[in-house]
Amino acid sequence: MQKTQQFEPDNKWFKLIYPPSWQVESEDGIYTFTEAHDPSWAFQISAYRATHDTIPDFSISEELQNTIKSHPTAKIIALPNRKAVYYTERKGSSLLQIWIIGGKRCKAFCSYTADGPALQNTNYIASQQAVSSMKIQ
Repeated sequence: MQKTQQFEPDNKWFKLIYPPSWQVESEDGIYTFTEAHDPSWAFQISAYRATHDTIPDFSISEELQNTIKSHPTAKIIALPNRKAVYYTERKGSSLLQIWIIGGKRCKAFCSYTADGPALQNTNYIASQQAVSSMKIQ
């Protein structure tokens, strides 16, 4: 079995499993995972949680309807712990993959960005596995 680490931010309302070779940086609530020797990719999480009860719980179908307006290829995919809205987007020579995951009054945007040739590398697969392992408290 491959070694892994668990990441849990200070606010402790989500966690995920990732490879020990990844480095984690945090700035303004955005968590960026990279490897020092491979600058051709990045995995990021931007997450927030509503602080009061008047915000409704996350609705995957509502999220899809909101997302599909600007990203017509967005779709719902099944993850082991929940469903996610998923879509891809080109930014110059890079491909951006987005997963939008939610829970009770919280939402997380997970993205994997890579140069075109780096898309099928092990970090892309590990990013998919990290998203699949994500648990929202």
